[in-house]
Formats: sequence, structure tokens, C-alpha cells
Amino acid sequence: MNDPIAVIGLGYVGTVVAASAAAKGTVVHGVDRREALVEALGRGVAPIPEPGLPERLARAQMQGTLRCTTDLAAAVRASRASLVCVGTPVGEDGQLVEDDVLEVCCEVAKHAEGPHTIVIRSTVPPGCYRRALAAIEGALGPGEVGARIGLALNPEFLREGNAIRDHEDPELVVYASEHDAAAAWLEGFYAEHAARAHRTDPSSAEVLKLVNNAWHALKVAFANEVARVTRPQGVDPFAVMELLCRDTKLNTSSAYLRPGLPFGGACLVKDVAALERHSAEHAVDAPLLGSILRSNEAHLDYLVAAVLAHAPKQVAIVGVGFKPGASDVRDSAPVRLVHRLLDAGVHVSVSDAAILDATVPPLGIDALRAALGDPRAHAAPDVAHAAAGADVIVVGHPSRADREALVALAPDVPILDAAGELSRKLSDEERAALAPVVVLSRG
Repeated sequence: MNDPIAVIGLGYVGTVVAASAAAKGTVVHGVDRREALVEALGRGVAPIPEPGLPERLARAQMQGTLRCTTDLAAAVRASRASLVCVGTPVGEDGQLVEDDVLEVCCEVAKHAEGPHTIVIRSTVPPGCYRRALAAIEGALGPGEVGARIGLALNPEFLREGNAIRDHEDPELVVYASEHDAAAAWLEGFYAEHAARAHRTDPSSAEVLKLVNNAWHALKVAFANEVARVTRPQGVDPFAVMELLCRDTKLNTSSAYLRPGLPFGGACLVKDVAALERHSAEHAVDAPLLGSILRSNEAHLDYLVAAVLAHAPKQVAIVGVGFKPGASDVRDSAPVRLVHRLLDAGVHVSVSDAAILDATVPPLGIDALRAALGDPRAHAAPDVAHAAAGADVIVVGHPSRADREALVALAPDVPILDAAGELSRKLSDEERAALAPVVVLSRG
């Protein structure tokens, strides 16, 4: 990609992106309001102590490819695309302030003389893409956005001290646009990283950066809390965390990082509770650990509300094991959902082929009745009987047989895919036949 570009906002992200692209031969027009910064970069002086940055600035200066200015209009006119890297500070209300982003997008659109792609690299609050589109349309009038001016999001995932490496050898490149020409420009810009580039929708791109950093912050807070909780026993928290990270199958992997039903089973609930009690006994403030079970309960509340929003008189629940592929119902969220709906005055009928196939007494329908543990719940012999007369069908953790039976039945009632089992494990044709109302899903 040899199109000249403008990089607007020469803070940490902007300087790294501009220097890296210019060092590779792309003509970069760096724009910033701070004259001293523009002058320093023009001389090849690195304004931040970032490894690899001085070398790239020196190469760009030698090639004459980095041209820094305070004149945004001139930079935009000389460029095919503009990368918006201006700051989004936190306002008094705790929200990210996007005013500079919107202002720059409008200014770029007004000064662009030909087809131009505007790429927002700043960290923005949810909904910013829509507001930027509206602002640009307001500035230019109808018909220009999408035809001549394309808008895209390209969140940055750079770490201070590793920013050059993160930019030039990214683990993940995410971009989003409703304009195919803008998306195509970004695909060309990241051509050497095509295997790691993923196009998504603007709303997902906006929230992903925030979620990424929340996840990183959560890990730091968790490690620190583990240190506080384990110290009273004389445990070395560094050794504990080092051993925890050695398990790359479950602990430092994508395992468990999939939205679905609340956790349950024989281990998680009781062990989290035990650690929480241990903290309290030693007067250790551990709000993160203390919030896990409350968060789990809040998620069940969310699912109950999603079902009751349909004002059902009768609900069918398919698959009540505590996790996919399990007939174990200890601390099972689907069973707790059954009880909550019964308490709300809803008639509940349940089907679960895995439990009905029990090989140790109680067997068959008696096994399902025992699993439900409430005589008010109707244990059905199959999906068809459970769904008969239901106003809503909730799919929890169904067996393969139950999924196939549900597809064959194709009921004409809303289906709440509570754990995402339908979206993940059915084909597009099967999902289309069911037309589920998705509660949580990967699809």
C-alpha cells in the first residue's frame, strides 16, 4: 500500500503508526496542533522513549517520507486516507470524550478533494461510529458519505514499551466499516498481516478495545487479590500464579471465555465460596473474588427476565445439565432457571435426553424428576412433549439428540438460545428453520 496517508494526532499511537509507515516507504503527513512536537518529529527526534522508534524516524527522515505539519487541510488534500489518532480523555461523567474525533472526521471530510478513507484509530465510546457518520453527513450533505468519503474503525492494541513491535507484528488486526471501499483500503494497508486481520461490525469494533483493556485490568486485579488472599497462609503468590499459568489448556487459553448460562457444577460455586470465606476470615478485602458469585446470580436474573419478557404461561426448557455434554445437575443454572420460573407462576416442562438415558437408578423419567427436584416441574419424555403448548422454549445445555429433535419439530414459538448451543452447533439451514430469539450467542 503506497497511497500517501495523513496521521492526525501525534501522540503515542499516532507517532508510532506514522514513523513505522514512513520507514517502510509510505509518504506520511503527520498532523498535530503542537508546533514544538511537529518541529521535533520533523527533525527525526523521538518524543517518546519507545524501542525502535528513533531508528524508524531516522530512516523516514533519510527517505523524506515523514512530513509533519500543523496544517490539517494541506495534509488531507495530499493524502488518500487519514488515520485519526487524537485523544479521547475521560470526562467528568466517566465517559470518553469524543469531541475531537468527531471534529477531525468532519474537517478531513470537508478538505478531502477525491475519494478518501477516514480511519478512526482512537479509542472511542460505543456509538461513536454512528455519531461520526451523522456528523460527516451534516457537514457535507447527503450522498457524499459512502460514495466519496468512507469511514472505518481500526482499534489499536499497542502497549507502551512494545508499541513498534505490536504495530509491525500484530497478533490481531480488527477493522470495521459499512463502506466496502474503506474496508478494501484497510485490507490493502494490512496486506502483509491478512491472516490476522478480521473484519467485524462497527459496534463490535468500538467495544472490543474497551473489553480488551478491561480484561487486562481484570487479570492484574485478580493476581493482586490472589496475593492478598494467600499471604495469611504463608503462601508464595508468585509461585501460585506461575503454576496457574502453566496450564495453557484451561487457565491461560480461550477456555470458559464464551458467553452462555451461569456457571454451576460440583466445583466452581463451592470453591469460589470457600475462597471468599477464607478472605473474610482473615479480614482481607477481596472485592473481585467476592463479586464472582454475585455476578453469576445477576446473569441468572438477566435470563429469567428475558424469558418473562414474553409473558409466557408455559415454558419448555431443553437441556438442564450444568454444562454442555453433562447430565450432572449439581448447582445447574438451567435447573435454577426452572425453579425461578415456577416461583414466578409459570408452568415449566423439561426435556433432557441425557438424563433420561441414565444407567444408574433412578432411571428414565424418574431420573429427570429427581434432577429437577421440584414436583411443580413437569418432566417430559421428549422434546415434543415438553414443547407441546409452550409459549417459549428455552434451550440450555441440550444433548445432540435433543438438538436434532428440536430441529425436526421446528416449533412455531420463540426459542431462547440461552447458552448459544443452537448458534454454535446447528447449521445455518437448521437455525433458519427454528428462527430462534437469541439471548446469548456467538452467531
